[in-house]
Amino acid sequence: MFAVRWEETVLAGLASVTIFVTDQDKAVDFYTNKIGLELRRDDAFGPIRWIEVGVAGGGTSIVLFPQDNPLYQEDLMREFTGLQFVTRDIKATYEELSARGVPFTQPPMQLPFGWTAVFTDEDKNQFSLLQVDAPQ
Repeated sequence: MFAVRWEETVLAGLASVTIFVTDQDKAVDFYTNKIGLELRRDDAFGPIRWIEVGVAGGGTSIVLFPQDNPLYQEDLMREFTGLQFVTRDIKATYEELSARGVPFTQPPMQLPFGWTAVFTDEDKNQFSLLQVDAPQ
């Protein structure tokens, strides 16, 4: 489903996406302890703390970038990120993440392409869960 086809593209994959957060320590706790992503990198680059998290075994990282930083002057906080996490059993994932304290703005619902649910982090960044086949 997400395999790279080298002969058809010059791009090899998506390295990272950025989410702007107000508190990087709280964000690391949320993404690693509540939704279960792995911490891939936590380094200082000059005045910026660069943090990456991601799905274990996955290729793409999420960069938890500080909203209050010297590189940008405008408000970069967003609500809907457009990022979707794929799951095999959306109802079980919804129950597990809810029990860990992950707030959902939309419980699992069926759409023509499959099932979706929407959750937020502590900065109100919104993410979708997606299941393309029927729930268990």
